Amino acid sequence: MFGVNAWPPLVDALALILAAFVIVFLLGAIRQGEALARFEQAEAELRRTQAEKEALLRRLQALARSGEIQVEDGKVILQGEVLFDSGSDELKPDGARALQQLAQALLPLLAAEPDQLILIGGHTDNVPINTPRFPTNWTLSTARAEAVAHLFLRSGIPPERVVVGGFGSYHPRRDNATEEGRRQNRRIEVLLVPIRSVSTR
Repeated sequence: MFGVNAWPPLVDALALILAAFVIVFLLGAIRQGEALARFEQAEAELRRTQAEKEALLRRLQALARSGEIQVEDGKVILQGEVLFDSGSDELKPDGARALQQLAQALLPLLAAEPDQLILIGGHTDNVPINTPRFPTNWTLSTARAEAVAHLFLRSGIPPERVVVGGFGSYHPRRDNATEEGRRQNRRIEVLLVPIRSVSTR
């Protein structure tokens, strides 16, 4: 009786297993290479965005040195008396010029970050207002924020990248007990926020 030679099928099976291992290894290497390329691309994009943000910050700090704006906690703050007369939402010429400079500084940042938009917040002190045009500080703060928004639009910022809020006296920056505190509370704040925080887009 002749014995059965089991080696050929065993060799074939081992060859198939080895081939499968090589294919899996190659696929893994390809995917790893693709992942590495994507990571390097994302890293380069992040470096570019950071450089643009640093350039923007330098431009904003240059504006801040002029005394027209302040940069604090990622927000650009413009004091009310620079922009408006008391009880008014009409921009003063010097204030309009400062806002035009700010808009030009913001344009490249918006181009680099398509998922961000500009929030313009109007704030007042706690001294009540009651005029036919502005029955409350809320209406005054909203009208002032809208005036800034319209100037930004005229300066080239797309309307779909702008949102306006009137906060009245309810988010003070300083204590309203002093005249200096009230002065600092009368302000416009400009900051970038994610679009998804205010829209389902």
